[in-house]
Amino acid sequence: MAGTTLDRQLTPARTARVPFALATPADDVDVRRLLRENPMPGQITLTLEREPDYFVDAGLPGTEKQTIIANEGGRVVCTGNCSIRERFVNGQPHRVGYLGGLRLDARTAGRFDILRRGYEFFRELQADRPADFYFTSIAADNATARKFLERGLPGMPAYEFIGEFVTVLLPIESRASNHTEPEADALDFYKLLDCLDKHGRDYQFAPRWSVAELSALLSLNLKADDFQVMRDGGRINACAALWDQRAFKQTVIRGYTPRLALARPAVNFAARILGTPRLPAVGSTLAHAFVSHLAVEPENTDALIGLVSKLRMCAAGRRIEFLTLGFAANDPHLTLLRRKFNCREYRSRIYVVRWPGLGSSARELDGRCLGPEVALL
Repeated sequence: MAGTTLDRQLTPARTARVPFALATPADDVDVRRLLRENPMPGQITLTLEREPDYFVDAGLPGTEKQTIIANEGGRVVCTGNCSIRERFVNGQPHRVGYLGGLRLDARTAGRFDILRRGYEFFRELQADRPADFYFTSIAADNATARKFLERGLPGMPAYEFIGEFVTVLLPIESRASNHTEPEADALDFYKLLDCLDKHGRDYQFAPRWSVAELSALLSLNLKADDFQVMRDGGRINACAALWDQRAFKQTVIRGYTPRLALARPAVNFAARILGTPRLPAVGSTLAHAFVSHLAVEPENTDALIGLVSKLRMCAAGRRIEFLTLGFAANDPHLTLLRRKFNCREYRSRIYVVRWPGLGSSARELDGRCLGPEVALL
């Protein structure tokens, strides 16, 4: 359960034990309300929402997703989730859990007891069939959450920092009428998987995809013609997809720091001239799509730029304003994109999370670059 929303000082107040339970579709309205009403702080305040159905991705093949909730006085006051799937660790597939979606209702500010019980409850759920590793991400500018989770308080798991992660927003030219969708060749999922597997083995926590899962993603608005590939003979040697998730997962702008709000008109004026990302209006849903399933060898600079350029063309034709990509801070792909495109960046920190007897330690990871799929975080 990533601590991205813990922007208030937490205290060890002892109160009546708040009950936790596994969320079911009957809790859908309450969970979505909690996400909507409790934004993530930072220079840009955001809500990560799941309209119109929080559980739309709960049954994907190869993924075990558990969402827990705390109920106090008939109101859901805390939620968090864990998605377990096969990911590559040290070049081999392992069951790996991503902890995310932690939200604590503003009405329960300072309630360390709720969070501690939530982590205890999650440990109880995982005890019978734990994943090999658990990891999470925390916004780098959320100092309160980081300090709290890194302190190793009684009843809390250990958070072991393993690297910085950079989310890149790449603006799309607004002249959509000048762009057409590039033609996509017929896609062989098995050849695509060979490319993704070969690339994924070089990265920690990169997902291991399956044909069943790729086929199931059609219900989440990822189709075969959303992929762009490059071939060497009959082999796919580079690939990427344009995944627009706004139909089921939204990033909503809820506010800016006073300084950034004051600068916003000038920033947006300059953005029109320089082609840099603008700052959207408060209350608007970010018009972005993810660059997902990206597999390019680090030395193949032409393939990376070529794929991103093709996806920008596709995005322009669909009135998407930003592409969202994610890389470890030390990934050579990030350096190349910075040189080629005007981007806006947001930093987060990746942690291995473990309890005594539950989950492996960061010490077991070798020196491979971090590579979690940003579209799944």
